[in-house]
Amino acid sequence: MKRLAFAAMLLSALCTAQAQVYRCGQTYSQTPCPEGKLIDSSDPRSAAQRAEAKRAVAKEKQLAADLERERRQRESGVAPAAASLSAASAASKPVPPKPKAKTKPRPKKHREATDKEFNAVVPAQKAASR
Repeated sequence: MKRLAFAAMLLSALCTAQAQVYRCGQTYSQTPCPEGKLIDSSDPRSAAQRAEAKRAVAKEKQLAADLERERRQRESGVAPAAASLSAASAASKPVPPKPKAKTKPRPKKHREATDKEFNAVVPAQKAASR
């Protein structure tokens, strides 16, 4: 079983290493096209660099999982800030409507037709007393 898995992994590695990418104008393709240019798509990193990158990703995933677990533990012990925001308390206690405050009726302002031009007038200055 291990030999079969190793053979499948080796075959897939060879297939991906053999993949060629062509630039056809503004698009990229794995099939050659007229006046297409072959693009070098190989991974320039060494096996050690790829392994180190995989270790770094695994370490960051573990750190993220630990931080999420700590956050969930902190949040589980905290009560909601406002009881009115929870669905259970809002459904169990209906809030009576507030009575409307009596207001004085506002006087209606005289409005002129909007199609007229606005003319600004500077008020006359008072004569200075001597």
